[in-house]
Amino acid sequence: MKVSVVVLVLSLCASLPAFANADKLVQILDQQREIRTESESSTGAYSRFDREALARMHAAQDRIFTLLDGVTSLDQLKPGQQVELFNAIEEVKAVLTSNEADKQKCWREHKLGSTIPKTRCATVAEIQQIRQGADDWKGEPSVCGNLGAGVDCGGNARSPIGQR
Repeated sequence: MKVSVVVLVLSLCASLPAFANADKLVQILDQQREIRTESESSTGAYSRFDREALARMHAAQDRIFTLLDGVTSLDQLKPGQQVELFNAIEEVKAVLTSNEADKQKCWREHKLGSTIPKTRCATVAEIQQIRQGADDWKGEPSVCGNLGAGVDCGGNARSPIGQR
């Protein structure tokens, strides 16, 4: 009797993550359906959004509904689909808060020297900052070894060709 109670408790504990993921799935779908219903009416909390913002939000919701169609748990989604779901939810959130810069964007990439893809995330503002830093680092294009300007490839001063 004691062993069967322990086995029952352990089996319930092991299945809790599945129930939790099923609950999250239901919450996501219910929330998105509610937002869609309210945003399709011309009055109410969502009347402040223009057509373009609503179209972006509805497109993201369509991706959510497509990804979760026939799924009973978030664990059933492949990692790439989970990333796509997260990005779609973030798109809806960005439209609702009118804050594109704080929107998280995730992607799958292979770490150098590995064949195992990893999921990475950053805000749109962080991605723009990284790109700007890379552009700044690249600087202006230059020609290496332009001896006519008196500088070699190492930045050392050299006399122009023909003058020694």
